[in-house]
Amino acid sequence: MGEELNFHTWELLSAYIDGELDDVAVAMVERAVRHDPDLSEAVGVLRRQKAELQAWGRAIDSRPVPPGVRALLDQARRDRCRCGKEDCHGEQHCDG
Repeated sequence: MGEELNFHTWELLSAYIDGELDDVAVAMVERAVRHDPDLSEAVGVLRRQKAELQAWGRAIDSRPVPPGVRALLDQARRDRCRCGKEDCHGEQHCDG
């Protein structure tokens, strides 16, 4: 499975999984998936990959930002603001 499916098919199935297709295309894909075991397996693969990537993203989002990265971000915010205050966090509180 997979080697037989071309790039366009994978792209279409991915759009289907992501909810990016209109109703006509959804019906077409669902009909094809019901009748083609390779397409059905491909949809399963894409759904598992999407779930794993979402779980991975949530795990990354829950980790704290490392102090060195936080310092760089804070400095970038201060550099963007022209108020000149030492304790400025770059929030849009001044006219520049």
